[in-house]
Amino acid sequence: MEYINKESSYRRVHLGLVASCKKGDLYGLLYGIRQIHWDGKKKGFYDGGGRFENKLVYFEKSPELEITKNTLVSYLSYDYNEFNEFSPKVEYVYPITSWIIHTDKRGTYRDDEVYHDDETWRLINEGIPYFDYEKSRQYCIHYPIIKDNVCTIYRGLFGCGIYMDKEAVIYEMYNELISINYGEWPTLEEIANTITTFKEQIDSINAFEIIDKFEIKKICFYKTIIGKDDQYWEDLEQKLPHDDKFLQFLLPTKRENVFFDDNAYRSYGYKNEEIFMKEETMEAIKKAKVYYSKEKHLAFLINDYFSDAIKKKNRAEVLKKEIEEEFDIINAKKITSLFKGNITDDFITLINDYNKSINETEEDKSNISDEINNDINYEDKSNISNEINNDINYEDIEDMIDELASEINDSLF
Repeated sequence: MEYINKESSYRRVHLGLVASCKKGDLYGLLYGIRQIHWDGKKKGFYDGGGRFENKLVYFEKSPELEITKNTLVSYLSYDYNEFNEFSPKVEYVYPITSWIIHTDKRGTYRDDEVYHDDETWRLINEGIPYFDYEKSRQYCIHYPIIKDNVCTIYRGLFGCGIYMDKEAVIYEMYNELISINYGEWPTLEEIANTITTFKEQIDSINAFEIIDKFEIKKICFYKTIIGKDDQYWEDLEQKLPHDDKFLQFLLPTKRENVFFDDNAYRSYGYKNEEIFMKEETMEAIKKAKVYYSKEKHLAFLINDYFSDAIKKKNRAEVLKKEIEEEFDIINAKKITSLFKGNITDDFITLINDYNKSINETEEDKSNISDEINNDINYEDKSNISNEINNDINYEDIEDMIDELASEINDSLF
């Protein structure tokens, strides 16, 4: 078989969001992306990489194919030809949840003149798309397309780290959205099963025995620095040998610095040592035992479960909104709302008119990367996260737990 690597061709692998892909239709519609062709004046990461335009694109499909709206997919498109013309018709649409994620370990020089491991070479020869991911490096989706005994391998590169481009940002956000189950609220069955699991976990441990293992230590360090003043510091360390959330709430495992001297001398009596804080440890254990009950334990875990569900729901809303902004969905909906499952000449004209209407000026093109970064306001994200965390006021949690505990039927135990 002949192998052709398309590292820098007119055809590109991109990410898109499903606008319509319904059962029975012969066409699907995507909110897509075009990577702008480098015109020789402005440099990019990859033939204009880092500079993108939002586009509407469509694809032929079988009547049986159905992909849920707003699913993130990859696809192969013609970003431009020799006349720098963009084609809205794309091919090989795959939901990212169907990707085979495989890190190519390289190893053997293959017939495509690239080093691949055995599994990667199998995927290429079977025409199976795969996602090559290495931490702190570029993401790369590979499209091996086999036709007439020729395997053409297309690649879509998504920058990462300081080179994170539009598509990498979209992928990261969508991947996080998947990890929190799109912010879906748990069903009644899931809630019931979770509460049953909590009860079993509580019954399976001896809380007082675990509490008795809690200890507080003062850890002292003296560091000699040749040619400079010595340093001395003291840390207060608390340890509870169990990860149960309620027990950790009562007696948290933590370590914090309580004293530091950057002009230290051994004559001050400083030395390396660990001091068991017996009085403080016994007092903390006593308070925890007085406060503890199975009812409060269960109430705390239930409260934490719902608080986590609320956080995920709020975070999902933020992610969905940001992904929509990346694809300019608000404006594109003016066209997608007219789509009836078939592509006519008139509808192609609408798509082309829309695609030409956005990012028309050279000034707009040069500002795309800045606009993308500005759209993702990391300060706002931090503020949103803080607001969510502030919803749980741990200073008032004792009253909340008592209230919840009083409502729990004793028959649970």
